[in-house]
Amino acid sequence: MDNLTRYRLFEGLDPQALADIAAHARLLDVPRDVVLFEEDTPAARLYAIQNGWIRLYKLAVDGRQSVIRLSGPAEVVGISTVLPNARYTLSAQTITACRLIVWQADDLRTLIERYPTLQSNSLRLLAEYREALQQQLLELATEHVEQRLAHALIRLADHYGLPADDPEHIALPLMQRDLADLIGVSHYTVSRLLHLWQHQGLVQAQRGRVVIIDRQRLTTLADTPPE
Repeated sequence: MDNLTRYRLFEGLDPQALADIAAHARLLDVPRDVVLFEEDTPAARLYAIQNGWIRLYKLAVDGRQSVIRLSGPAEVVGISTVLPNARYTLSAQTITACRLIVWQADDLRTLIERYPTLQSNSLRLLAEYREALQQQLLELATEHVEQRLAHALIRLADHYGLPADDPEHIALPLMQRDLADLIGVSHYTVSRLLHLWQHQGLVQAQRGRVVIIDRQRLTTLADTPPE
């Protein structure tokens, strides 16, 4: 079982409590492109991501996915499960093969009664997700595509970035399609911008990942509207 101290949901809990929580969980290996749960269905399970990536989305009227968030290692999805009689507010689908830690809703609520810190941590996470969504909607309404993509790359790097071959570079193991879905543009638009930024020395677009070469210039680009 993964070290649960990696997950913010379990902050402030002592080793005995963490061992009890881990004893109620099971490990699950899931291939890519599997729907874990669907919007507006009963919240039956909470998932903690050991490895891999998950997209959280809403379905538009025409059936297209509107991606709300990408979640990676050391995050939880299905946080609505902590609330009684809750329903999922988003759908979740694996982007890559994932190893997940899973709790059933009934077990989780028993643990919440036993360890009230779980409840306060989960409410804090829900508030943060809501704030992040508001920021994303603001960017969608007010920023140019270049700024939105730069902001998305910076946020993802801060949360999930991995060391690249050069220790000053940051690798994001994501497909360009996932970035396009996240900021609400076409795959072609993201591909074109990354190609341009690669020539400018900001990023490297590689198969299955994007490497940030110059974070400072990317931050400047995010905060500066194009002329």
